[in-house]
Amino acid sequence: MEKLQKISSPWEVKRPIKERIKLIQDQAYNVSGKHISHKEAKKLVQEMMKATHYKNDKYQVYVASKEETDNMCLTEQFKNMGITYLSIKRLDLEPIHDWRDLQEIKNQICGKDREGLELYPAEDRVVDTANQYHMFVFGKGHGIPLGFMKGFKSEVEYNNNGMISKQREF
Repeated sequence: MEKLQKISSPWEVKRPIKERIKLIQDQAYNVSGKHISHKEAKKLVQEMMKATHYKNDKYQVYVASKEETDNMCLTEQFKNMGITYLSIKRLDLEPIHDWRDLQEIKNQICGKDREGLELYPAEDRVVDTANQYHMFVFGKGHGIPLGFMKGFKSEVEYNNNGMISKQREF
């Protein structure tokens, strides 16, 4: 995978502001069933314009502003954890799910010493409108209190008491 490069917002080039506001109003209604005002939608568009964008030969990544990310935090506790929200999609808009690619995107944008997660929410909170993936990366010093204690990588196939493992090369 090529290194990600910072780019200007794709929205700046492709859509006039009025179109973006209308798009946000439509998306808000589709996701929540609620209408938002022109003023509220404009504020959201302005927040989205503060986002940083990255792109390489395969992926485009939207990195939300702190304010936008804080608005996604459902409790005050998370607002103080330096969380970074990444929205990741392939340029050809096909599904991703190559764990190593997502790990490398997290490492390049947020750093190797930060932990992120994809959320698999309760069905009534699912937003599934595109082959786009959402990662929440916690700030330095805010590790996720679950998972393995120590890392281990292997590219060799092995059989451990009938448990066969296969992994591609790095």
